[in-house]
Amino acid sequence: MGSRSTKLLIATILYTFVFAGAVSAQERVKVRFGILTTASQAAFYVGTKKGIFAKYGFDVQIQPLATGVQANQALAAGQVDWSGGGVESTVVAWATKLPFKVYSMYAKGGDSYGILVRKDANITSAKDLKGKRVAVPQGTAPAQGLNQVIQEAGLPRDAVQRVNANFGNMGQMLITGGVDAMAGLEPFLTLTEEKMAGQASILLRLGKHVQGGGFFLITDQWAAANPTKVADAVAALWESQQWVRQNPKEAAAVEAEFLKVEARIVEVTFKWLNYNPLIDNFTSQSLQKTADYLATEKLIPTPVKPAEHLVDFERIVREVKAKHPKFLE
Repeated sequence: MGSRSTKLLIATILYTFVFAGAVSAQERVKVRFGILTTASQAAFYVGTKKGIFAKYGFDVQIQPLATGVQANQALAAGQVDWSGGGVESTVVAWATKLPFKVYSMYAKGGDSYGILVRKDANITSAKDLKGKRVAVPQGTAPAQGLNQVIQEAGLPRDAVQRVNANFGNMGQMLITGGVDAMAGLEPFLTLTEEKMAGQASILLRLGKHVQGGGFFLITDQWAAANPTKVADAVAALWESQQWVRQNPKEAAAVEAEFLKVEARIVEVTFKWLNYNPLIDNFTSQSLQKTADYLATEKLIPTPVKPAEHLVDFERIVREVKAKHPKFLE
C-alpha cells in the first residue's frame, strides 16, 4: 500500500472514532445535577467523576449547592434536574407539594450527627443540658435528635436555650464560648473537637434517634421527559455507592477535590455513613418521626404520611434490584 493510501486509511479510521465519540456524546441525556457540598453526597460526585453516570447514558453537569433547602428550591424552580435532599428537607418538600420525587437513598447514618460540648460547661449527661446554650439549625435532623434527647432525659422542651446556627458556623460559636454545646454533623463535629484541643468532647451520637444521609430526588418534568432513563439513573447511583463502599480511600480523595478540603476530613465523615440505597425499618420509623416533629414545630403546613410519597421509590427499587442485585453487595 502506498504512502498516500496509508495516510488516507489512518485519517478515515481516526475520523470514524472521532465521529463515533461525538455521536455517543450527543446521544447521552443531559442532566443538571445539584450536589450539596457535603461528604454524605459523595456517591453523586464520585460517580460522575469516575464516569459511572456517563456509562449509563448521562451527560452530567454538576451544580454545587449548599443546603437541602437550596436543593428543594433549585429542583422546584427547574434550575437542576436531579439533586439530593436530607430526610427533613424531603419531608418539607412532600408537605409543600414540590414537583419532584424520591427514587433512592444516597446514604444513611444518624451517627454522623451528634452533640459536642465544651468541657468547662460541665455537661456529662443529657440532664446537664438544662439551662445550657445549644447551637442547632432549626428544622434539621440534629434539632429533632436534640428534642428527643431532652425528652428522654425527663426535661421539658424549653429546658435548653436553642441558639439558631448553621452547620458551618456553629463550631466557631462553641470555640469562642458563645454556646455551651452544638448539635451538628460530621465532619464539623470532629474538626471543632480537634481545634479545641481537648477542651471539647462528644456527649453522644444521634443515630439512635434520627436517620442521616438522605434521598436521590428527580424532578417530575425530567422524569416525564425521560421515562425510560429513571431506572438507569438509580442504577448508576447504586453502582456509584458500591464503588464508594469498596474504594473508600480513593473516593475520599475524589470527594475532597469537590469540597476543597483534606481527604482525611472526608474519611472522618465516611466513618459514620453507610452508602446503602434502600429504606429499612429504622429509616421508615425515622421518616415518620421527622414528619411528626416538623408538624409539631409548625415547620410544615400539614401532617405528612411518608409511605404515600414512596410509591415511585418502591417501583424503581424493585426494577433496579431485579436487574442489578450485585450493586447491593
